Amino acid sequence: MSQIHCNKEYHRTSNPELKTFADGVETGYYGNNPPFTVLPLTLPAFQALIEDYENKLSDYENGGEAQKGPFLLAKSALMDALDLLAAETDKVADGDENIIILAGFKPTKAPGETVKPGQTTVTVKRGIANELISTCALVEGARHYGCIVTEGAPLPEDIIIDGNGRIVWSANSSPSPGPGPLPGPTPTRVFLDFTDQREKHFTDLIHDVTYYFYYYAVNAKGVGPLSDAVSMVCW
Repeated sequence: MSQIHCNKEYHRTSNPELKTFADGVETGYYGNNPPFTVLPLTLPAFQALIEDYENKLSDYENGGEAQKGPFLLAKSALMDALDLLAAETDKVADGDENIIILAGFKPTKAPGETVKPGQTTVTVKRGIANELISTCALVEGARHYGCIVTEGAPLPEDIIIDGNGRIVWSANSSPSPGPGPLPGPTPTRVFLDFTDQREKHFTDLIHDVTYYFYYYAVNAKGVGPLSDAVSMVCW
């Protein structure tokens, strides 16, 4: 099979966007017959998984941690279904990216990235008490996304992000990134999250304090530009 196949980046898609993505696969895969003549699961079964995911997400957002378990189960079931459809799409497409797009998936790039990813955008919402949840937009060619959160003040203008996505503080800024107090009129604390997920949860924050969120996308060619800051007061 060709190196081009369905991109599995939907495993890192933020919760609201996953439903939109699954709707697109429903329309693409089940709405184009041929070429998609094999159904790993029926259309009603797939629609039921999407609906259950949407309902459990709403319960989780409104009911808090008590509803997290059922939501994660519904999300896992939807992911398994998408993986089945992606595998069958890869068989049918045999490397034809147009067929992959027709099914509602995104083709991978072959043989790997050629340029650094572009800039992403950020959204922030409040979670449970003393928690803020951030998400960034998908960037073409990105493998994962880093996030920097500052407490009480934005990043200094002369801050530098190195080729590994870490903060390099300039001579006029704090020399020690990471959670903990920083000297001077800079943020009181800095939080770093280098996990693959675009949706990131920051807990144990301080009530009535403003937090500033920055994201950047990363691939094999390097680190993309830092996003514009998005701020929110923690409640």
